[in-house]
Amino acid sequence: MNMKTETFTQEVKEYALKNGANLVGIVSVEAIDSKPRIWVGWKIQSYTQKASEIMPEAKSIIVLGYHVWDTIFELAVKRGDKWTYPGYYPLKFIELKMTYYLKMKGFKAIPINRISLKTLAKLAGFGNFGKNSLIINPVYGPWIRFTAILTDAELIPDEPFEDDLCGDCEACIKACPVNALTPYKVDDRKCLVGMHLNDCQDAYYLKLFEKYEPSITKNSHLMCIECQRVCKYGRNLHY
Repeated sequence: MNMKTETFTQEVKEYALKNGANLVGIVSVEAIDSKPRIWVGWKIQSYTQKASEIMPEAKSIIVLGYHVWDTIFELAVKRGDKWTYPGYYPLKFIELKMTYYLKMKGFKAIPINRISLKTLAKLAGFGNFGKNSLIINPVYGPWIRFTAILTDAELIPDEPFEDDLCGDCEACIKACPVNALTPYKVDDRKCLVGMHLNDCQDAYYLKLFEKYEPSITKNSHLMCIECQRVCKYGRNLHY
C-alpha cells in the first residue's frame, strides 16, 4: 500500500466519525467473499450475496457502527402491513453521507444489506460473535447497529477481531424468555422479535409480547432485548 492509500483510508475514517459513526473499519472484498454464504431467516429468507456479485470492480467495504444507547432505538412501528424501525434512521443518514462523500471523490459507492453485516463487523475489528448471536464490542457491548458501503476505492483493511469476550458466560442464553438461543445461534421460529415481525397471534406469544415487547401506541412496540440487557459489556452506556 502506498502513502496515498494510507492517507485516504484515514480521511475516510475521520469523515465517518465526524458525521456520527461510533465505529468505522475497512474490509477487503477478498476477505468477505472468502466466507461462506449465510442463510438469513426472518422475512428475508435467502442467502447472503458475494460483494463481487454486487460490484465486480469493488475493492473495499467500509463498515460503520452506531451505538444505540437508549431503549427507544428498539422501537418498531407498523404502517399498513409493513414494519419500520426508526432506530436505524441515524445510521441511514451516516450511510448516505458516506456514499455521497465517496462519489464526490470519484469512486463508486453502494450501501449494501445483502452481505452479512455481523461477519463484516467482526472482520472490521469491531467485536466477536456473542452467544446471543450479536456482535459484542468491548466498549459498547451488543448495543450497536451496522451498515456497510461497497466501493471501488482501494483502502487499507483492518485486522479482524479475534478475542473471545463471552468466555464461559451464558447469561444471554439463560435470559431468553422463549429459549430461542443456543450458543452463537438464534432460532427465528421462537424469537419474540421474529414472531412479532411475522404478526404471530398465538395466545402464548401474545402474553409474552405484553411483558417483553410492550406496545407504545396502537401501531408500535419495543422489541425484546432481554439477551442484550444481561450482557456485561456496554451495560453502563445503555439507558
